[in-house]
Amino acid sequence: MPNHDDEIEFDEDCPELDPQYFSDAVHRIHGRVLPPRKSPADPIDPELLAFMKSITPLVQMEPDILGGMPVFKGTLVPIKRMFDYLLAGKPMDDFLADYPAVSRDMATGVLENDATLFYEAISKAIDSAAMPSSLPR
Repeated sequence: MPNHDDEIEFDEDCPELDPQYFSDAVHRIHGRVLPPRKSPADPIDPELLAFMKSITPLVQMEPDILGGMPVFKGTLVPIKRMFDYLLAGKPMDDFLADYPAVSRDMATGVLENDATLFYEAISKAIDSAAMPSSLPR
């Protein structure tokens, strides 16, 4: 079976293919290159965190609130909890009934904001770092 890359033709002007380009993506904020985090325990760049807070006003992430877990602003409800409900196939109404501190407008606002995925990735990293299986032996 032919590989899909076999059909690609490179001409002499084309730069050499760098396989690391896709695995180690370069992230920039305000023109500055952000160094990649090697572990979930690595601190998040403060400038990136300030930028994400400015575009996600419904999400709060403070070290003294649930150990830095991203939560709905003004509550102690992690946004990961809402994603867990939805990924399990439960309706939004079940989540709102179980967590009355979160309004429907707040929940839909967080879901409609694409930048919320940044916090969802952080939530997963914090959870995986807290699991006993991830601790060094």
